[in-house]
Amino acid sequence: MLANFKVISFVLTLIAGSAYAFIIPNTVADSPAVYNTSLIFGYDVTGIIFDINDTDPTVVDTITFHIAPSSGSAKADRVEIQTETDGTWTECSLVEDVLPARVATCTFGSLAAEDVTALNIVAR
Repeated sequence: MLANFKVISFVLTLIAGSAYAFIIPNTVADSPAVYNTSLIFGYDVTGIIFDINDTDPTVVDTITFHIAPSSGSAKADRVEIQTETDGTWTECSLVEDVLPARVATCTFGSLAAEDVTALNIVAR
């Protein structure tokens, strides 16, 4: 009876160990979609939308978001976005939203989704 228990325990331990070995290789490395965040003093940025190309889903056409003052009513007059660390800055167009918020739309010619490795926003 005790011998059967030892055999069953050994087999279960072996199965659990091999299942663990198969699970570990399936871990996923951090991707650019998960980017470091930091506090932005002066404006709150919410509702970020990446609009991909209708015919080529690997291309980002526009990035749209809401931007509002954190306190007070000084709305943003100029917004720029950077999609790569140390990359070029793209100026965004602004339209009125529920005051004092505005909607910023940043249009790109042919921005490959895989090249979006940062999302830095500057508002003035």
